[in-house]
Amino acid sequence: METVIFASPLLLTLYGVALLICIFDLVKRDSGYFFPILSAALFVGTTVYACLLGAGYAEVSIVTLVFLALNLTVYFMHREGK
Repeated sequence: METVIFASPLLLTLYGVALLICIFDLVKRDSGYFFPILSAALFVGTTVYACLLGAGYAEVSIVTLVFLALNLTVYFMHREGK
C-alpha cells in the first residue's frame, strides 16, 4: 500500500513548514497567537488537501498526532513560563 503523504513532495513541504512554524513558536515563546494560528491553518489546509488526494485515515492520524503533541508541548512550555 502506497502512502499519499510520503509520495507527495508538496505535502511533505507544507507539513514541514507547519511544524517549523510551531517549533519557532516553541523557541520564541512570546509570539502571541499569530504563529500558532498560522501553523494550525497551514496544517488543516494541508490535511484537507491530503484527504482530497486520497490519503488514508491511518497516515492522516499519525501526522495529526505528531502535530498535536508538538502543539501541546508549546502550550505547556508557555504555561510554565507565566
